[in-house]
Amino acid sequence: MEGLPELRTERLLLRPYRSGDVDDVFAYATDPEWSRYLEVPSPYTRRDAEEFVATLLLADPAKNPTWAVVYEGRASGNIDLRVRDHNLAEMGYSIAHPLWGQGLTTEAARAAIAYGFESMGLARIQAVADIRNSASWRVMEKLGMTREGVLRGNRLIRDERTDDVLYAILRDNWSPAGDQAAQQPAEAGPPELRTPRLLLRPFRMADIDDVFAFASDPEWGRYLEVPHPYVRRDTEEFMATAILTRTEEKLRWAIDHDGRASGFLNLTPSAGSAEVGYGIASALWGQGLTTEAVAVAIEHGFRTLGLERIYAYAAIDNEASWRVMEKLGMKREGFLRRHRQLRGEYIDDVLYAILRDEWRAGD
Repeated sequence: MEGLPELRTERLLLRPYRSGDVDDVFAYATDPEWSRYLEVPSPYTRRDAEEFVATLLLADPAKNPTWAVVYEGRASGNIDLRVRDHNLAEMGYSIAHPLWGQGLTTEAARAAIAYGFESMGLARIQAVADIRNSASWRVMEKLGMTREGVLRGNRLIRDERTDDVLYAILRDNWSPAGDQAAQQPAEAGPPELRTPRLLLRPFRMADIDDVFAFASDPEWGRYLEVPHPYVRRDTEEFMATAILTRTEEKLRWAIDHDGRASGFLNLTPSAGSAEVGYGIASALWGQGLTTEAVAVAIEHGFRTLGLERIYAYAAIDNEASWRVMEKLGMKREGFLRRHRQLRGEYIDDVLYAILRDEWRAGD
């Protein structure tokens, strides 16, 4: 039986496991944050690390190729392909918690996919992730994988049945990393961001009816600087402005819930800082959806845009809005007297902000 080859990427070495990897595996696998969404023993003991490495030393590279992900000389994670039949495999991956957010998992997974399609002749590679683990399924999306469904109660983690999202990529839709970037469409608004229940995506002219439906609700616009009464022409002007806004000036997302534009979210960067603004249809209030949407925008701001500070303000009377900020870990920084005009009257706002270091600490 031919052994498993080493794979090299720009920053990583993917190689077969060795007996000497036990210490490294034990070091990263005992971090509770690393294992939060994984089916591994808790607490994780050294014996668990020894059995894990021993199992992989005996793994058949034709049926279950498994690599240690080596970063700066240390085994810092793993990636594997579990062949289900002659042309289908399921991919699994993990990397040490201190290395999260650097694109290393995507880099390793891309190499494994290339091996699966080019060397193993696979036709389909799929992967699943806990629906709460947005970082994991964003890796899948960066790899060009397509979300195909939600598997309810698919796994048992910490004695709790959890739902998984299922992603897959077909050989016909895959190309080497260098070609994939070239195949991406030209910039067309902000990048899509997913949460368990929402899709943040660019606005489209086809959204006009949905936007008018929620924006013409007086309750929705009570604390927002929108025309009153709100007419369809206002929606058309809003949509035209949103579509024409350049992403280097402002990121403007439609909050898509169940296939309908149900709100908006803006991120306006300036010199390492950014203001976040948001609104969601009143019919969806009280479900935590606004918090879910703003959380992924904040993550994008810090992780992708490299921001140092994200802030927001809300009318002092709009308790629901500033409660969202507090749930996100934002801190109240000030009370802005007569800060803006609303319906012909000046109103007071509360100012909240979160710093990159605070976001990391709470991540």
